[in-house]
Amino acid sequence: MLLGLFLLLGFVPWVKAQVNFSSPIVVSLQPSNALNIQQVNELTTDLESKWAGIYEDYFQEDFSSLGLTTKEIGEKLASLQQQTGQKAAIFWINPQEKGVSICLLTGDRPPVGVKVLNTAEQNLLATVQLFSLQVSDPRNQNYRATGKKLYDWLIAPLADELKAHGIDTLIFCVGPKLRSLPFAALYDGEQFLAEKYAITRIPGFNLTEWGPTDLSQAEILAMGSSEFSDAEPLPGVALEIANITPQPWPGVAILNQQFTVKNLQAARQQQPFALVHLATHAEFNTGSPADSYIQFVNSRLNLKEIRNLQWQDPPVDLLVLSACTTALGNPQAELGFVGLALQSGVKSALGSLWRVSDLGTMALMSEFYWQLKANSFKAKALQEAQIKMINGEIALQGGELQVSRGAIAVEDDFLTVGNPELSHPYYWASFSLIGNPF
Repeated sequence: MLLGLFLLLGFVPWVKAQVNFSSPIVVSLQPSNALNIQQVNELTTDLESKWAGIYEDYFQEDFSSLGLTTKEIGEKLASLQQQTGQKAAIFWINPQEKGVSICLLTGDRPPVGVKVLNTAEQNLLATVQLFSLQVSDPRNQNYRATGKKLYDWLIAPLADELKAHGIDTLIFCVGPKLRSLPFAALYDGEQFLAEKYAITRIPGFNLTEWGPTDLSQAEILAMGSSEFSDAEPLPGVALEIANITPQPWPGVAILNQQFTVKNLQAARQQQPFALVHLATHAEFNTGSPADSYIQFVNSRLNLKEIRNLQWQDPPVDLLVLSACTTALGNPQAELGFVGLALQSGVKSALGSLWRVSDLGTMALMSEFYWQLKANSFKAKALQEAQIKMINGEIALQGGELQVSRGAIAVEDDFLTVGNPELSHPYYWASFSLIGNPF
């Protein structure tokens, strides 16, 4: 609720100047122009190079990339599809002054692209801001029409290609102010995008570590605190972690006063945990990486310092931050969020675009880890958890949270509202996978 008010106060004045709140949103597919193969190849190559430079400038790091051509990226994608059995496709989306350019690579054929016209950058980004406002407020019920308009602009022009090639996983590589768009909640008129596809977002194909990982024998380091010296409490942390380890994932839990950077490093030195779960505040703010941070019980680790943890040796496959807040639509904050896996050195990261209630976080996280144990693909596990929340299979009944494996008793402290509708996008669309979906 506090977040919804914060967003409302922070964003509405700008959005009102661009979008008429009193008028219904007219949902219609905008005209588009197809791009030829040369244009698509040039555009994707240019975007990969341009956005890699932006992340290098932001983090002040040398992210040496392979510099793959579009053809080579397609070959790599096809190889990943064979290894995983998952049909992934890459969306490059670049908003421009007179429209938005969209390129799609499915891996088994040359890329295709369109330029969707009559979506002036101002109008598109205003609609994105409005949508973010709507889905991040559990009281708002007007998100479907806005989500449909964004779907028509960004997905529909190439939806037939996705269907024709049996795509089940979407990898979004997008431009400024789209990097924090909650893609999972885009709406085609009948289903949310998360119901149709597993979803991840990346800073660039050449800035992402690819290749599947076998998590069947992995263990988890789960850490967090419910009390902090300089941050608001998170009363649900102990219960959240108790529903992650030792079941479904074996591992080590470290809580409260022991939740320090020093103990994190010590635990990693003793055992090469492939999964690291941090139940704590994480803020992605405007400014430099030093202005964004992960909260520990008595200190903050900023995004610039996180590289010193050496999470690539031994490698961490998945880093989860379960209580993030991102300055939605702010280009610098977005770079921090989408660049999290890149800067930390992990293969994939899972975080939230806005702070979700303790109950909603526990619901999503508990289901996610059980789904991850069942199928091991991270984007697929997140999708399955989101679908169960959308369908009402995860719900609060009689003081118990119903999830796939049974019921979890919850205390009154979790109930920020009387009977939360966990099917609302506020509770599930915030959570976003960053990096490798496999």
